[in-house]
Amino acid sequence: MALLTEINEDGRPNFGKVHSFCEELHQGISDLGGSFYVFSLKSFSEKGVEGFFYNQDTEEWTKDFLPLPDVIYNRISSRRTEFSKRFIDFLNKLDRLGIKFFNHRFLSKWEIHEFLMMEEHLRSFLPETHLYSDSALEKMLEQYDELYIKPVHGSQGRNIIQLTQSDGLIKVSLSSLPAKIIPPFQQDGGLARAIAQLVEKRLCIIQQGVQLAEFNGRTMDFRILCHKNAQQFWKVTSIVARVSAETFFVSNIARGGEVMKPVYTLALLFGKEQARHQLALMKELALETAETISRNAAGHHAELGIDIGIDTKGKLWLIEANSKPSKNFEERGSKIRPSTKAVIDHCYGLCER
Repeated sequence: MALLTEINEDGRPNFGKVHSFCEELHQGISDLGGSFYVFSLKSFSEKGVEGFFYNQDTEEWTKDFLPLPDVIYNRISSRRTEFSKRFIDFLNKLDRLGIKFFNHRFLSKWEIHEFLMMEEHLRSFLPETHLYSDSALEKMLEQYDELYIKPVHGSQGRNIIQLTQSDGLIKVSLSSLPAKIIPPFQQDGGLARAIAQLVEKRLCIIQQGVQLAEFNGRTMDFRILCHKNAQQFWKVTSIVARVSAETFFVSNIARGGEVMKPVYTLALLFGKEQARHQLALMKELALETAETISRNAAGHHAELGIDIGIDTKGKLWLIEANSKPSKNFEERGSKIRPSTKAVIDHCYGLCER
């Protein structure tokens, strides 16, 4: 098995945010008698790959010319790279060589919303969402007191705009700069012009705000990590509650959020019995969401992070889904994490097909 990502070769090789995860994959695959290495897009050829394997003797990642892998796990972090001609050519080579490839590419927020809207039974869990435009802004402000404007290709809670309106004024908050004071706007004032400057040329969605249950006054949602197993069925690998940092309105760990046990937070809000019931419903909803996305998305997807919120009345809401979820919210410790075992299990399943 090989993992595809960006590699910084200044000094010791560095695989960025998946570096420790790669060490974990090496350990898990080696324990099963397999081999694992990491490579970048530029180092692939039809004769072999110039990649890095973990050398047990030196306890370092070592560069070498390595045989073609049976399976490649895509953890490229750049959407631009995945739209490049080089990447498209790479995929065509894999197809000719018969090499399995999964986590095909990043999926945009709008793509995922359209996939989920195809399933009538999922629509009631989705906040009203449109591609952003001045007319969509005007329409949504008439319907909701709270709105979110999110980049279609955004991740980790970056560049999200929150709009809240009361007493004829609209307050604007930014996820990346929560403490920044932006003067409120009159409802018929220059809000659209101000937002145009904030989003610049990014394609965005505008989404209904939901009054989610809070934990000690802080925003809270739940990240459910789902993987396809060796038999190609989706399963829930882990679930955590994510609580925002104070003064932030997003719960992403990259924005200072905190991870907690889901049963603990739900029990404090709704009681133990209801907490267990809600947790079971979340898992069921996450699996249906993962199945719907993988059935409709191009390429092979075997890993999804599903973000679900619960409002003050106990109703569940699908906030978004991530096709390359962060590896930083699970506790690492000395053991191999369930999500890592799930990736390895899926790889072995692909090899047997």
